[in-house]
Amino acid sequence: MAPAVLLVVGAAVGLLPTLFLERRKEKHALATRWDLPLFEIGSRFTGAARSLLHCATETTPATPASIQEMGQLLAELRASSEQLRLVANAETQGAARLVVRHAYAVRQVAVGGIDTRASEYDSVTPAVRCTQALNVFYVAARKNLGVKNPLDVPEHEIPAPISPLGQTAPATQPNY
Repeated sequence: MAPAVLLVVGAAVGLLPTLFLERRKEKHALATRWDLPLFEIGSRFTGAARSLLHCATETTPATPASIQEMGQLLAELRASSEQLRLVANAETQGAARLVVRHAYAVRQVAVGGIDTRASEYDSVTPAVRCTQALNVFYVAARKNLGVKNPLDVPEHEIPAPISPLGQTAPATQPNY
């Protein structure tokens, strides 16, 4: 009878660490299962937004090709925003919706329309509003992903030129 008791005790001692380790693995898997999809969708979202801003501000006046490209980028932005609703938290979703809102205004102005929301934003241009909203999105997504120091996202600035003497001139804000 003693060998049977020892066998049961030995099995229990071997089983407990295994159960504990498996539970930790399961908790980790549950906590991180949406990180990769969130990163991938967020990357597509920000890529479409930055490409739209570039197309709208660099192609003036807008050409039929640039208008078509902006339409495709806006559709991609909107689709990515909807996909983010499946995997992102409410803060990240709200930030994405704001980017989409301002991206519509960016396209509208780029094609020769008027910014119907200018009075809501003290006449700040749609491109600047969209860039600011993107920065808010970056921070929200980084928080959602659990990135260390999620607020460590520099504003979009034009890098300071380096003078021949090696001194750096002050950075300038984008002119859009």
